Amino acid sequence: MNSVIHLDNQDDKSLRQKAFRKQFADNLNAALDRRGAIPAGYGRVTAVAELFRVSQNSAANWLRGDGVPELARLPEIAETLNTTVEQLIIGAQGTGANVIDERYTVVDIHGGSEDEAHALYLLPEALRELGLPRGVTAMKVSADDMDPYLRPGDVVFYDPRVTRIHANGVYMLRIHGALVVRRVQRGTVDGLRLICDNERFGSESLPETALESDSVEVVGHVVGRLLVGR
Repeated sequence: MNSVIHLDNQDDKSLRQKAFRKQFADNLNAALDRRGAIPAGYGRVTAVAELFRVSQNSAANWLRGDGVPELARLPEIAETLNTTVEQLIIGAQGTGANVIDERYTVVDIHGGSEDEAHALYLLPEALRELGLPRGVTAMKVSADDMDPYLRPGDVVFYDPRVTRIHANGVYMLRIHGALVVRRVQRGTVDGLRLICDNERFGSESLPETALESDSVEVVGHVVGRLLVGR
């Protein structure tokens, strides 16, 4: 299981950096194993050095967890090993935000299917400046049912820790297996009102008991938007 590195205590800086380097080394070795035809031991050091045009000392450090490549090299390394930057950094597909070393936070960003996930890299202070909580997840919008609040190409950020409708607001919902963004009003005569901002799509009323069924699930509370081209 991959470790998650937090930035809560600056006194643990060296331990966090060591944990990150070890995590990267484990993921790099796993990617090399999947690629095949790369031996273990010293032969692997030589192969990695030749493959990525670095010194054998640098290659050995990467493989042992004593060092990591520059951030700009990760896409090249991932492509060569037929993997992704996210896999090299956090291993098996995760969700939410994870801290990369001391510089970047990885925010999972997916489309309408959560299986098609990529990553958005932000400095931790950027999250704070934007008012986004740690653990935030993002989805790229492809539908226009929430226009003008969200348009195709925009990115919506949501907090996946919120799995109940605690107040009126905008939520990420899974309805009959599909992810949708809806403005939710509760306390109406009909229970819950799910509103599309685009008037062409109208709104829908549901009893609150619908949230206890398998057909409707609260995936998260929307906490921010990235409006593209506006």
